[in-house]
Amino acid sequence: MLHGDVLALDWHQPMTWSIEDVETKLLNSKIDCIAMSPEAILAAIDRVERDLGTEWIATTASAKGLLPTMDIVGTGMRLECLEGIVYAEKLIDQIRRKDPAADAELTGIYIFRSHDPNASVELYPPVGNRRADFRVRRDSEPWTTVEVTLALPSNEQKRVTAILRRITDALRNLDVQFVLELQFRREPTDEEIELLCDRLPEFCRLPGRQSAELIDGVGFMFRDESAIGWLRFHDIPELATTPMVGLAMFQSGGPGGGPHHQVAVRIPFSDTRAESFLTDEAKQLPKAGPGLIMICGPSSSNEATLWTNLIQQRLRPDLHTRVSAVCLFSGSMAPVGPRYGWLVRASLITNLHARTPLPNWMTAAVKSNKNSREMAG
Repeated sequence: MLHGDVLALDWHQPMTWSIEDVETKLLNSKIDCIAMSPEAILAAIDRVERDLGTEWIATTASAKGLLPTMDIVGTGMRLECLEGIVYAEKLIDQIRRKDPAADAELTGIYIFRSHDPNASVELYPPVGNRRADFRVRRDSEPWTTVEVTLALPSNEQKRVTAILRRITDALRNLDVQFVLELQFRREPTDEEIELLCDRLPEFCRLPGRQSAELIDGVGFMFRDESAIGWLRFHDIPELATTPMVGLAMFQSGGPGGGPHHQVAVRIPFSDTRAESFLTDEAKQLPKAGPGLIMICGPSSSNEATLWTNLIQQRLRPDLHTRVSAVCLFSGSMAPVGPRYGWLVRASLITNLHARTPLPNWMTAAVKSNKNSREMAG
């Protein structure tokens, strides 16, 4: 999640958070919209401030709303799982610098330690002449080595971010508040982005809800006046089975120091990377003992199904036998009845041809997460 300019709030001194602070400084609404007890919410935010610092909260909450607030709360929930782990400060420092890979590793550890807080975790264990992301076990069982990777590599992250910034910059001087959503059928060319940026200000000045299809089959755009900080992409049937990646950016400068507008972009990305991820990460696992590859990124059941099919084709008796299983996962804000929480979605693909199976408790840990499922390959 990306944000624009930091809002003019007094973030200079550490604070002990109260319900009123959360509602006024972060949510801009009542705390009961979050499906957690107020005590748990405050504990999570206090932990973030203790471990990551006041400035981290300030930049994450550069626009008030439920989405950035849940980013903070979800981070605090996961940071708790690092208690007692050697070298945890190294990982925390990377999270403080908003390293997406470190955030993914934190979620990977959280999946297992939220299921069993007594599970032992070692960060950066040696594997040959390199170090793995972490390894985990219960009691005196063999260690399971875990490699975590991102479905959205840095070069694609930068590409989508550059598109988003060009669009946001074109709307900087508008005198109306709005939420803009763009969903592309394909990656737009520089010329198409330039033309889009020329025409967007007029579209965003239109009142109420608006929608339009972009020329040359580029995609769709939606304009609304819903609360900034709530991210809900429209369902487009023809894109329902297309793997997508989305980013959002807030621009400050609205009334009372609040956000001025929000722009969200979704763009297709290549699904063939699933095979290359498996090949690259499998080489990093030890030849003996259980090994798990965790891929952070597939955020819908359609994407998970597509990736599962590709990975299952590569799990054969003569290939990747050191891989006990592959876990596809993502963590984000999600509906919990009429309210919202921070949830992990995970799918486990078990390798029936692995030299060593994944321990049963780790399989149970993945399955215990929201909307999880198990597949065999």
